[in-house]
Amino acid sequence: MKKVTKIYMGLSMLLPMWVFAQGCNDIKDKDKANYCRALDTNDKSHCQKIGSNDLLNLCMGKVENDTKYCRRITTDKIKKRCENSIR
Repeated sequence: MKKVTKIYMGLSMLLPMWVFAQGCNDIKDKDKANYCRALDTNDKSHCQKIGSNDLLNLCMGKVENDTKYCRRITTDKIKKRCENSIR
């Protein structure tokens, strides 16, 4: 009975993480998928795969938690989103 309980507890802890991680893989747009992966893993290597400069700088700003990347964004809407998320 202890083995069954341990297995059940292990699965109940791993299942939500697996389901959450699966979400980024379901995104069809490669830039948005890499942005999602970068925020999930807090790893800037995923940000560096993004082709759009504004989304790249938004991603780097959030991962590095640095406003210098927000200043490089040309689109006002994305720039404001970046600045609000870092403050």
